[in-house]
Amino acid sequence: MKILFTLHDVSYRGGGERVVTNLANELCKIEGFEICVMSYYKNSESVAFPLDKRVKLAYLHEFADVHENEKGLKRVLWRLTRHFIINLRFNSKFPNYDIVIESHYSMLYPRFKTRGTKYIKIMHMVIKKWKSKNNFYDKIVFLNQAELDKWKVYSDKCIKIPNFLPTMPFVDNLDSILESKVLESKATQDSKHDLKPFESLDDFRKAREILREDSIKNTESKLQNTQDSTKDSKKDTKEDSKKIKKIIALGRMEAKANHKGFPRLIDAFSKIAKNNPTWRLEIIGQDCGQKGILQEQINALNLQDSIKLHDFTSNVAATYLHAQIYAMSSHSESLPMVLLEAASFGLPLVAYDIITIRDCFADITQFNASKDSKDSKDSINANKSNGILVQDSDENAYCNALQTLMNDENLRDKMGQNGINFIKNNFSKDVIIKEWLSLFRELKH
Repeated sequence: MKILFTLHDVSYRGGGERVVTNLANELCKIEGFEICVMSYYKNSESVAFPLDKRVKLAYLHEFADVHENEKGLKRVLWRLTRHFIINLRFNSKFPNYDIVIESHYSMLYPRFKTRGTKYIKIMHMVIKKWKSKNNFYDKIVFLNQAELDKWKVYSDKCIKIPNFLPTMPFVDNLDSILESKVLESKATQDSKHDLKPFESLDDFRKAREILREDSIKNTESKLQNTQDSTKDSKKDTKEDSKKIKKIIALGRMEAKANHKGFPRLIDAFSKIAKNNPTWRLEIIGQDCGQKGILQEQINALNLQDSIKLHDFTSNVAATYLHAQIYAMSSHSESLPMVLLEAASFGLPLVAYDIITIRDCFADITQFNASKDSKDSKDSINANKSNGILVQDSDENAYCNALQTLMNDENLRDKMGQNGINFIKNNFSKDVIIKEWLSLFRELKH
């Protein structure tokens, strides 16, 4: 079976690009599958996320996206004609594919189809309006239940297939470490037996410590042999010895869109920072015009020692393993990979309930954090929850949710263990690839 994925720009570091790369890299391993990733534009020779050597890389245009920068009449003409131009050019350059999977929200609408080809569109973003052009597709794939419920009334072609994680740290990484016996620490020596982190809370704690120690060893090795140093990485190792505890948030710092809501995260943490001097908030991501603004906000609050901004890092595993809580403050998300990743590394989650992220939580009961409540933990199902959802924009509830987890290491660990079980059962590659294969069979028969 020949399958082609589309991307706006394969060099762009976005969630959609990562999802498509993960999917292509898994499908190419299946006998009889030929996979191609096609980038509409070529901004550089590099790709943001490594592609398996069996995946073919192609481009519709051998140049960067100049069309979006057009002005005046040229811009108007491009917007009026681009769907026809791209559709026809695509058909001429990439015929004879069994399945085409479109990942850009507004680039290809297959009005003119190649005979024998089935067309799928993945909705990586939350959409505000249904476009009749979506009906040109044979299937529309949404990533979360809320979006599916919202839009399935417009078409019976709508289905849900969530993102998946290509590796499970408490399965793949842990097994590799123990087999190679890389570490010689007390934690490792005590764990020569078969660890069961999904069943035993003590084993979960031991396993996470093993993963953390391995990440420190790998980071130190990279710093000695490469220039990818980040003073931040050296600091992290020293700070861990001082028992600094971290709340982290990952995402692009975008001034214009502000999807990630980092300003309100900083505001919320500022309310509890001074009473928690051993805790730090760290925001990590690519600067897209907002980093300076956020730093000014931090300076105005006089919290330079409590809130840190870091650039995008390729060593995301170490970032998760050196943290205690993952905090999301987004205004808009579809199915955020960062929440799935954080849970897979055993981190409890705290987030504003923006509905579309509920699929990332094992228990979607909103946190009861009213000022009159003496024990907000009553609203938490500790045997099931992998995090805490609070009503959107309720800063008081958000602060209380963070404080509840900051005060209770046992609750953090229990939620972390719940998280690795939840992710393994619902978002592993084995589970999700089966859903994609079922869809392909349905379309081709």
